[in-house]
Amino acid sequence: MKKGYKKLLIFILFIFLILLINSFIFNFLLSYKMIIFMFLLILFFGSYFIFEKNKKRYILDILFEVMICIVTFFILYYLLGFIVGLAKNKTYFSINGIKDFIIPIIIFCILREFFRYNMLCKAENSRVCTIFVVILFIMFDLSNDIFYSNFNTSYDLFRFTGLVLLPVISKNISYSYLSKKIGYIPIIIFDLVFSLFPYIIPLIPNPNEYIYSIIQLITPALFAYRMLKFFELKKDDKIPRDYQKKRAQNIVIPVVVILIIIYFYSGYFKYYVIAVASGSMTPNIKIGDIVVVDQKFDEINVDDVIAYKKGQVIIVHRVVKKIKYKDEYLYYTKGDANNNIDDFVIEKDMIVGKVTTKIPYIGYPTVWLNK
Repeated sequence: MKKGYKKLLIFILFIFLILLINSFIFNFLLSYKMIIFMFLLILFFGSYFIFEKNKKRYILDILFEVMICIVTFFILYYLLGFIVGLAKNKTYFSINGIKDFIIPIIIFCILREFFRYNMLCKAENSRVCTIFVVILFIMFDLSNDIFYSNFNTSYDLFRFTGLVLLPVISKNISYSYLSKKIGYIPIIIFDLVFSLFPYIIPLIPNPNEYIYSIIQLITPALFAYRMLKFFELKKDDKIPRDYQKKRAQNIVIPVVVILIIIYFYSGYFKYYVIAVASGSMTPNIKIGDIVVVDQKFDEINVDDVIAYKKGQVIIVHRVVKKIKYKDEYLYYTKGDANNNIDDFVIEKDMIVGKVTTKIPYIGYPTVWLNK
């Protein structure tokens, strides 16, 4: 083994030892401390090794392809949101969200990918060094998670493996392989979007943690596959001149579809859609139907079908009685298939809106996944 490789391995093992201490003994590298630690490692690395210039070949074409990959990801992700539902983001551009998540993620991502690229360049053709570099960056992402995870039962271990370990391994293998091929800038752009969107978009899909872990597992791998395939085509000059233009045009219609879905599911606008999971309104509204709700209604009268919140549940029932009390209207409702009137009063602030129409059957995936 070359002397340079030995120095690199010693450096990697030194960092790995510190991360092990942080993982199992004393957790001292949280948030900004991890950023400072990474910055010091880069300075130390630069004093013993020469920093490499980022790859610039085909950089504009590659960056365009990265943007296409990002748009494709959001199209598919929000189509999934049509099935699993959308949720309003509580950390959306809050002060704590910016301070505790957004800024650390941006700084750490830039430092990590710059460091990864230079480490991989020094590893060159040494498989041993390359494998150790990949393992090291897996450990960077896992270090704090390991310390705060419980491993008391086999289920705890299984859960950690599925929800944390496998997605981190997939990401670091994919990013490391790409880093040597196309440099660190495209990876930084993709990873920042992939990591930050839960904190900067006000409305996001709401899959359960297992579906979300599968998304985290396969997305970096698909990104790496797409980028490497594109890179090989570009290198061999097999890409038609209008390739990028056609790809961009093919994205427009799905983007419009996603925007329409977000419009109806967000609850921010006039109309809102709800998937019906109960048979209390049969035969007029059946399980699996989608109802369109007008949130900016003028008046509610007897025989109108309304959607209202009772606790965390949205109920779609018909108004059977309306009374005025202290300048406000109160409503009594009943499901068309029920024998009795609901045993509670509906106040104005409970009402989501008035049902205007229904779309049969297309809510079945949402109902099935929620069950």
